[in-house]
Amino acid sequence: MEAILSSFLHFHKEQYVRIIFASIVAIALTTFSTASSAIMIVSDVKNPYVFLSETGLQSKTVIHDLTDNGVPKDYQVHRAALRLGFSDGYKHYDWALDWAEVTADGISRKMEVDGTHRWGFDIRWLRVDKDGIDTLNKYGKLEVTVTALNTDKDKNDFWWKKSKLIAKLKPTPVPEPGMLGLLGLGLLGVGTARWFRKA
Repeated sequence: MEAILSSFLHFHKEQYVRIIFASIVAIALTTFSTASSAIMIVSDVKNPYVFLSETGLQSKTVIHDLTDNGVPKDYQVHRAALRLGFSDGYKHYDWALDWAEVTADGISRKMEVDGTHRWGFDIRWLRVDKDGIDTLNKYGKLEVTVTALNTDKDKNDFWWKKSKLIAKLKPTPVPEPGMLGLLGLGLLGVGTARWFRKA
């Protein structure tokens, strides 16, 4: 009789542990799928359409504002990138390379912006680093400045035509009371199972 009772209790302890483990995994998967399905992509577009040169207007600043598009307050920026569009300036005949410096929180880059010379159009993608992500999460805005760099030939001139900020947002992680209760029950069950094993 004792052997039957012992094997019965042992069987139920194992089943109890399996059920608790499966419950915790199910809760984790549900939380993950809910969070991933709530991802948002938002963007803000500016069209500066400004002519920059080392001998004239040397720099221009635009402010991208993600709050313009009604970004929910319970979301935060996870990743962001800047898409810039340039074309060559008035001095098409010079065939000199045109160089710009792009600065913002989380961005510091010098690059060639010829517009493939003459009537071409160059697209440049820049990733926004942690400082810029922090600024976007704090203020919802990112100030971007493009400057025409000085050269020794005074031939650096180009058009800055497009500026687009694209951001990937995720919900701010806030534990729900019901979820915390379920996790608490799961942990309690694991503790009880360990106590049964020791007994």
